[in-house]
Amino acid sequence: MFGWILLLMSPVYLIAQDTNPYPNDYLSPAFHAGRRAAFKESLSQNGVGIFFASQVRVRNNDNDFEYAQNKNFYYFTGLEEPNAVLLLFKQPVTILNKTGTEFIFVQERNPSKELWTGRILGPVGVEARYKLENIFTNDAFSNTTIDFSKIDSVFTAYRDEDIISKYKNKEDPLSKMAGIVDQLIMEHSVPIAAESTKRILSNLRGIKQPEEIVLIKKAAAMSNAGHNDVMRSLKPGMREYQAQAIMEYHFKYNGSEYNGYPSINGAADNSCILHYNTNRKLINNGDLLLNDCAAEYHGYTADVTRTIPANGKFSDAQKVIYELVFKAQEAGIAACKTGTNFRDVDAAARAVVYNGLIKLGIAANDQEARKYFPHGTSHHLGLDVHDMGPRVLEPGVVLTVEPGIYIPAGSNCDKKWWDIGIRIEDDILITQKGNEILSIGSPRTVEAIEKMAKEKSIFKN
Repeated sequence: MFGWILLLMSPVYLIAQDTNPYPNDYLSPAFHAGRRAAFKESLSQNGVGIFFASQVRVRNNDNDFEYAQNKNFYYFTGLEEPNAVLLLFKQPVTILNKTGTEFIFVQERNPSKELWTGRILGPVGVEARYKLENIFTNDAFSNTTIDFSKIDSVFTAYRDEDIISKYKNKEDPLSKMAGIVDQLIMEHSVPIAAESTKRILSNLRGIKQPEEIVLIKKAAAMSNAGHNDVMRSLKPGMREYQAQAIMEYHFKYNGSEYNGYPSINGAADNSCILHYNTNRKLINNGDLLLNDCAAEYHGYTADVTRTIPANGKFSDAQKVIYELVFKAQEAGIAACKTGTNFRDVDAAARAVVYNGLIKLGIAANDQEARKYFPHGTSHHLGLDVHDMGPRVLEPGVVLTVEPGIYIPAGSNCDKKWWDIGIRIEDDILITQKGNEILSIGSPRTVEAIEKMAKEKSIFKN
């Protein structure tokens, strides 16, 4: 069966006929079952793992924000519906006359509501699709569901996930279930194994399984498509939001459900604001545009940044800084190998930036240079754009390498450097033999970017 085919280096997309009306490349029930089994193995003998779905969040009046599932809950279930809770035990227990190590409480179907908000699975659908054991409706969850007198530790992250929110009606099913758990924990003085939970989740989520890597690669390919067409389309007189629109068009066209994070499209002085996402400014001739944008696909996000000249040609000063950042990124990527400490990747890139800035006379010493490179070089990547992961790199780890130099107007250096903000970011998979750049499909060198800027685009007049 054929799905979509993405041609990364061309503005044209070929869509082969697909007889399946919905995507069929989601993570399998076996994947989620394997993740649950690995988590249960790490529990204490009489511990319980408790994971809630995300709440529905009100945007305004009777409109909700687009729903996004809690990443831990998604990792263990695949279910993308609210008002649910998952219970995991190391040893079999009996709950509501069913015995096992896994129990999930989900929302019941309601045809009248589904007419307005769309179909949900209900217990029967959840069992058929996700092969979960011991499924109940959430109205069966009560203060007698779990025998807390036999629990020695609660492995959960819900208190850090804002599940119990003062902005929600306490009769909301999710708030009600979370409130019951919270009350029982306090009544029985059961310790929350917060650090152990974080460690277990970090070890599991930080080492990506082959199925997860496939999805991250797809997200990276969608992201590359957007970055490449912005390179082709950008010209003076556009506004930042138009670059954002071109970028996100390609994400959606190729199947991305969400952006991985709010798109950053900062021109000129805005390129020096690390998490700028207002994206309203006019882009002038001679400006640089920093695009930090990426697609999310089936829960997994890429994270890609390219910095490009509005007129298709780097100025001499821009080229000098760009090539310094590129050299630093190459040093960081070279450090990405099994056995390397996470911090060593940053040290490798940072040494290149600091030495280069001092040599150019922009900074007098390392302390001054740090002002122009104020963030870390890397973070883990996966279900979250800033994901969990181990401190020592090993095969299956996915991380970013994203050095940057930002020289805002008024900096204590020659004015020719002012308002130059450059970041280059790629997604790196640690392998047995070294690493693989998952976002390699978008140009990174000065020459390749300037060459792509001359290509045609469906958005270019």
